[in-house]
Amino acid sequence: MLVAGAGGHAFELLDILISEGKTENLVFFDEINSGQVFQDRYPIIHSEEEVKAHFEKDPFFILGTGNPQVRHQFYKRFTALGGKLISVKGKGVAFSNFSSGAEEADIFNLCFIGANTQIGKGCLINTGAQIHHEVQIGDFTEVNPGAVLLGKVQVGSFCSIGANATILPKVKIGDHVVVGAGSVVTQDVPSEVTIVGVPGKIL
Repeated sequence: MLVAGAGGHAFELLDILISEGKTENLVFFDEINSGQVFQDRYPIIHSEEEVKAHFEKDPFFILGTGNPQVRHQFYKRFTALGGKLISVKGKGVAFSNFSSGAEEADIFNLCFIGANTQIGKGCLINTGAQIHHEVQIGDFTEVNPGAVLLGKVQVGSFCSIGANATILPKVKIGDHVVVGAGSVVTQDVPSEVTIVGVPGKIL
């Protein structure tokens, strides 16, 4: 299996893979830095040629970065090279029996996923985040640690919801929106803006 990225996010991802016993033939991809091993143990490859050769033996890859745009770029590049995206599920995650879409998203440790939620392809729900009933999240959106999305919230694609931010019930957030850490979003938010503060205001 290949992890697309070898930065800070990959450290936490690796701990989940170790706990799941999914480290056989594990390699990491890093085209920026020249290191040869990750965490002193796992090989790092650096070129698309190496990626393609790896996929001929094992086509599965995981997104090892948190940034929504970079996650999407890796997804497009690696699927074009023959890869197949898989997701990870951390320990202590509370899943409703009535959630959907989470099978295509990375859900890190100690998250809550409520009833009738829909989570898009390539999303990252990071440690301790809460996704409450009837929340809808588009593709490749990042929900950072401790963020809380309350009932019937709608979040578009390619958004980043900051650590410990709270989105109040029924609020709708467009695409490519950044919500600052600790912000409280009380009203609908258009696409392609940054919102910060309590209550949240558009910069």
